[in-house]
Amino acid sequence: MNLANVIFGARHRKEATELEDVADSYLASLLHAGQICGEYFLTWTRGRLNAHVLLAGPGASEPRHHSKYGKQELRKVSDAFGRKPAWTLLDDNAPKRSSSWRSTPFLYLFTHAFDWASPVCRGDGKPPIPVFMLPMSFEHKQSLYFWQRSYYHHDHVWLCSGAVEIGAYRQMADPNSDLAEHGRELCREIETATGLPTFYYLTRYWGRPKGEDKRRCPGCGAEWRTDTQPEISGRFWHFDFKCDRCRLVSHFGVSTDGGRHVRIGEFTARTRSSASVEGSPENRG
Repeated sequence: MNLANVIFGARHRKEATELEDVADSYLASLLHAGQICGEYFLTWTRGRLNAHVLLAGPGASEPRHHSKYGKQELRKVSDAFGRKPAWTLLDDNAPKRSSSWRSTPFLYLFTHAFDWASPVCRGDGKPPIPVFMLPMSFEHKQSLYFWQRSYYHHDHVWLCSGAVEIGAYRQMADPNSDLAEHGRELCREIETATGLPTFYYLTRYWGRPKGEDKRRCPGCGAEWRTDTQPEISGRFWHFDFKCDRCRLVSHFGVSTDGGRHVRIGEFTARTRSSASVEGSPENRG
């Protein structure tokens, strides 16, 4: 992510709130397309409306990456201000190229409460792939945005709310939760678009004091423990658990003090989801 300043222009004869609405709608279209990320801030400075935004990667603001909605909003901006917005990169250490989805062994979907970067991660530890770079429709990119925002809020609730934290944790740890099923469907769409195996990451905080390494894939019940070596197991993308059939990955639990909560996200025959059988395109026929 790279910090940038966008200058829209002077007020002229239009009301300030009207101009702010036009600029906000344009930035929202870029946010939903994965071109910018996180929060953005609109301000008036010396009579000109400008915004500070986080670009998802080099070239992210270029109109060639705009969706049809982004192009429509850009025309509205040009009409309202009499000019196109001017972008200035403020980050001295910005990379010259975005991370690509090519040449990685697999992809996985993961985010957390303090993450504004793309949730589409490479399986070799290189930087995440900006969503605007993916060969997917605007609707799917927008769906990724809404899934990430939902995950962000669930993670915050789990970290900050004693009253409903278990329900929020279950959404992140159970492969059959609404949040996980949405994410797994997006993984299937990403895999179809890129041709790369795309896995969904399951949070695992509470683990069993004994037998954690023996637990089965929560999707299909098969063995899914990997042979990750101790010297590299600390690298996040070297997962302790991986099921190629269900396209699920996870790690050992962090805490052994979970009591009955350790069962959240574990396999039971009664909670098996048909989605686990359909986990990858080849299993869907």
